[in-house]
Amino acid sequence: MAANPLPSVPEGVTSAAQLDSADLLKFLAGLPQVSRPFIAKWFRQNPQTTQKADQSPVTIADQQVETALRDVIQAAFPDDAIQGEEFGSATINTAGNATGRFCWVIDPIDGTKAFISGKPVFGTLVGLTDQGVPLAGMIDMPVLDETYIGHLIGHNPADQQRQSACRMNAAMVRPSPCQTLATARLATTSPLALSAAGLTGFNHLATQAALTNYGGDCHNYALLAAGHIDLVMEDSLAPHDMIAVVAVMQAAGAVVTDTAGQPIRLGQSSSILAAATADLHAAALTALAEVAAD
Repeated sequence: MAANPLPSVPEGVTSAAQLDSADLLKFLAGLPQVSRPFIAKWFRQNPQTTQKADQSPVTIADQQVETALRDVIQAAFPDDAIQGEEFGSATINTAGNATGRFCWVIDPIDGTKAFISGKPVFGTLVGLTDQGVPLAGMIDMPVLDETYIGHLIGHNPADQQRQSACRMNAAMVRPSPCQTLATARLATTSPLALSAAGLTGFNHLATQAALTNYGGDCHNYALLAAGHIDLVMEDSLAPHDMIAVVAVMQAAGAVVTDTAGQPIRLGQSSSILAAATADLHAAALTALAEVAAD
């Protein structure tokens, strides 16, 4: 397969620390040029599937996409750390952060089960952390031709009137104005992916929500950022599942924490509670606390 053009960065750049927001968004927007050709080659071609140690499936497409993205990111930012689902790499210190200020976090195919089943709702995730804090992210849905990109450079959570820093295919997106569980569209990928406590909590949310969706993997988070889903809860997550989607949702204006209400941090967090508004997020946290207290 012919090599794809390298997403451009200004001359002399060796770390994401040297990029302004426009250059960072431009780089992220170029990454689907790298990943999509490999996905197109293998999608619905029944690639050989093997099981990893955690019994999750992996295909040659997962491995080729991650390798290609690593090569591009390493070439552009040799001073930054890289961590990926298939090949690991980043060193995490005792504070839960990647050694070195910036770390790129890759999930080559989020939704590998959907991919190997011929379903189109899977995505490629690339996130960037600054001292463990999500800073920017890309959710690329190749079959749907949707690319969501957001960044938190200069982000002030208290500024409710700020311009959206999240776009889908270059169009700005924002979460819905939903404020109550009774009117919320709730989603999770699968009840089987939740811990026992997480499933109990999610089911309690589902009894109060307007409707509940299952399936979707990373697309649920993208749809929350764009105002089509109002509340997403998941747990038992790895860093590659989280960093990109958290940055995208927060950039759009969503409220995102773990299920205990704590900020998401690389290597420290394993759950997500994402809501369209602060009021909805507070209501969901209260509902989860009610179950935990029983």
